[in-house]
Amino acid sequence: GIDQLDRARFDVILTDLVMPGDSGIDLLRSAKEIHPDVEVILMTGYATADTAIEAMRNGAFHYIMKPLKIEEVVNLAEKAYSQRQLQRENQFLKSEIRAAHHVQSIVGDSGAILRLIATLQGIAGVDSPVLLTGERGTGRGFFARIVHFHSRRSAELCVPVYCAGVPEETLIAELFGGPCAVEDQTSVPHSGKMELANHGTLYLADFAEAGQEVLARMDRFLADKSMVPYGGTEPVLLDIRVIASSAVPADELAQGGSIPPTLLKALEPGIVRIPPLREHLEDVPLLLHHFLQEANRERKKPLRGFTSSAITALERYEWPGNVRELRDLVRAIAGKKKQGTMVDATDIPPEILYRNLRRHSPQ
Repeated sequence: GIDQLDRARFDVILTDLVMPGDSGIDLLRSAKEIHPDVEVILMTGYATADTAIEAMRNGAFHYIMKPLKIEEVVNLAEKAYSQRQLQRENQFLKSEIRAAHHVQSIVGDSGAILRLIATLQGIAGVDSPVLLTGERGTGRGFFARIVHFHSRRSAELCVPVYCAGVPEETLIAELFGGPCAVEDQTSVPHSGKMELANHGTLYLADFAEAGQEVLARMDRFLADKSMVPYGGTEPVLLDIRVIASSAVPADELAQGGSIPPTLLKALEPGIVRIPPLREHLEDVPLLLHHFLQEANRERKKPLRGFTSSAITALERYEWPGNVRELRDLVRAIAGKKKQGTMVDATDIPPEILYRNLRRHSPQ
């Protein structure tokens, strides 16, 4: 059977443990070496604890005794196939997520965006904390994941925690563990997202809006890389890279006084400013094309693009909501347009078009 492994791919292999020539364990090892994701079920009439342990250590899906029951074999094969399919789906989703957060997925070729890409690539290779600052809608979460997927931690989790508008007690439970529901003190405790992010990245969105207790705990964590989990008494060492973000510029955070100075100092070497869209309006045509392509995936007959008058009008707009506002506009227009047509200036909402006309009209 081993020679067949090079000639075809298998989802599930059902093999006897004792065979002429190579054993079932030999076949298991070879199968896992050639096709690591294949599932192998071993059958035997000579079971011992040692062979069962050896089979499981070598990656067997299951180990069953003879005489066989057809229903049991079919059930195991179906479970093994289901697990194989789940692994394939997970691999596909991981590759999709990774591709979506590669530097090549950043849209724009302006000087501002090229400088941002160079900065992100530089800090991705360093394991120190990061602080991404930028107005709302600039894509801070997107760029945080790009840093993660270009770091040595890319195979591990990037765990997001959204701090804005969350009560401090809830945020403490989310980060450090607590009851399943804060209001139900009798519920079973759960570990926090910091433990979930161990060996990976913890992304704190709008971290400056967390309460003082959360900020103090994060300050202590960055200092000694440990935390006391909920219900525990001893600190636990964690290997986590922290990426924080804020809509408030770093200098204003320092002046505000609500962030512990030592926490800001720990984040300072990794401060990255994400420019607002009004500072790289030359990227608007590329962004329009990118988001229109996304919208076209849901259409039987795609829109053909933007007319020059539409692009000119949208390049003059300052985009207070940044890239998110542009994306939402393209989605809204695409949802109303007749299939196969061009987006023209007449499709642009009056509040954007007339604002441009007033700004650029002679005084």
